[in-house]
Amino acid sequence: MSNPETNIHVLDSAYKPFPTFAEWASRTTVETARWERYNTSLKARSDLSPDVLRRAREIAKRAAALDTGALEGLYEVDRGFTYTVAFETAAWEVELAKKGESVRPLFDAQLHAYGYVLDLATKAEPITEAAIRVLHEEVCRAQSTYRVMTAVGPQEQPLPKGRYKVLPNHVRTRDGLDHSYAPVDVTPAEMARLVGEMRSVEFLAAHPVIQAAYAHYGLVVIHPFADGNGRVARALASAFTYRAISMPIVILSGHKEAYLDALEGADGGDFQPFVDFMLARTLDTISLVHESVLGGLSPTPEEGAAEINGLFVTRGGFSQDQVDAAGAELNQALIRGLKTAIPTSEHSKLEGIIVPISNTEPNPDSTHRLPLAEEKGFHIQFETPAPAHALLHRQYVLWLPKDAGGDDDIQVVLAASGTEDASYARNAEVAFSARMDEVIPSISDVLQIRIGLFAERLVGEMLNGLKHLAKKALRG
Repeated sequence: MSNPETNIHVLDSAYKPFPTFAEWASRTTVETARWERYNTSLKARSDLSPDVLRRAREIAKRAAALDTGALEGLYEVDRGFTYTVAFETAAWEVELAKKGESVRPLFDAQLHAYGYVLDLATKAEPITEAAIRVLHEEVCRAQSTYRVMTAVGPQEQPLPKGRYKVLPNHVRTRDGLDHSYAPVDVTPAEMARLVGEMRSVEFLAAHPVIQAAYAHYGLVVIHPFADGNGRVARALASAFTYRAISMPIVILSGHKEAYLDALEGADGGDFQPFVDFMLARTLDTISLVHESVLGGLSPTPEEGAAEINGLFVTRGGFSQDQVDAAGAELNQALIRGLKTAIPTSEHSKLEGIIVPISNTEPNPDSTHRLPLAEEKGFHIQFETPAPAHALLHRQYVLWLPKDAGGDDDIQVVLAASGTEDASYARNAEVAFSARMDEVIPSISDVLQIRIGLFAERLVGEMLNGLKHLAKKALRG
């Protein structure tokens, strides 16, 4: 009771009993076309596996269970937090723990209560008072006390679970007015009447949204328990949608104002807005489940990103960056080896140039690719001065294995030879190769020796060819 100075007898006498179901049904309707359209869209997915659908419905249950406590002010949530917990995304338990040590037990209890409602709905038995009292025990399992306004101020008192109230629980509404619930002495009779209405032939034949709205409204009008009535009412309402479509009604904390407005309208005798509200939340839930199902049929963003990232890891476990780095290291080692192999003397008539290149020809075969970096190979050139002027050059390109294993080769391919170089007549000829495991993690000793031998051979071949060209220049 929010104001102990208010005369309890006055508030008790102001209690307005909930309507009969016949009156409720006569003054409310459900837009069945929308209901059918939403349900048909989900039923049309004949390709759904039971696991995917079960997972989607579990997400809806978690969202309903989390926000039912937030609606009562037990803790605060926002859309991002609800999403994190409902979808059990990474670190959801950490985020839940940040809300305080009492929040996880409350959420677990509420989640268990929705599980109880699902079991209750699956049995397809009429709702009993005993079942509602058990539901109260479940939803309030983690709550040991509740706040009571007394003549000396607010006090925490033990919460009787699964038992009807023994003290008045009238409240003060948002606009500062006192609101009356069922007096303590008539609560058992009112609960028996509510359960009787829910067992009637007319109720059992009604649309599930009409049933859910009526059961919810009847329970909150009575307010049979000392605390937890809103949570029980929302879980109880979900029993009827669970029976019809295997889903709870998800009422999020962001719906609170519209929710209270609809309930206040019903208190004033206009039941339709509350039925419309419950229909809208049920359709929201169907849409949520449908979208969750569609998401379950495709990889998650994390899985998609991991699969894309996997394309950049070769079968040998190398990243493409490592493959490029290996090619660059081999290219530089070849350039160093070639420079070392060029004879030098102060009287030499020979000029040699070896530089990296960025050419992209010829195109690799289907199993290889060009380096991604600008340096894609090397150019080697020798020239003699007049009168025996001659010029000879070759260009080599690196071909890197696309899906490199340790035994796959980095190939050094002759891209072009110039000025009547008869030593190498064909383009795209593999002149040198090195296995990936010879370059990563570092150039092996054997490969270093092979590079030296290759450099000696290449320089020797090119200088021999240059000699013939120089001789032709002298004869000419």
